[in-house]
Amino acid sequence: MCCHGHGDPVSHLEELRRELTGRGWTASLLEPEGNRPALFVQNPDPQVTALNEHVLVAPLPGGACWFWWPWASRIAPAGEVALAADRVTHVLGAVAGREANRA
Repeated sequence: MCCHGHGDPVSHLEELRRELTGRGWTASLLEPEGNRPALFVQNPDPQVTALNEHVLVAPLPGGACWFWWPWASRIAPAGEVALAADRVTHVLGAVAGREANRA
């Protein structure tokens, strides 16, 4: 599925990959045959590598292209890569500070 007039999903995911890796995060572009491309994003902290998820790109019915979580929740418009990276890192961010407050 492509985002008509807004670029292809792989180019959007590649932009997000560059933004996230520039922030020190682990991100790999996946292009499985027969399935839509996805970006696998993993928290870089070795103690919380379980904090990871896939990010997809798909258009809304009106044609606007968005980054999405696999559970069909919007992250940010595909044209707002920094905002998408902020939201992805927030969701997958380490909770060490919050866990220390519980102790």
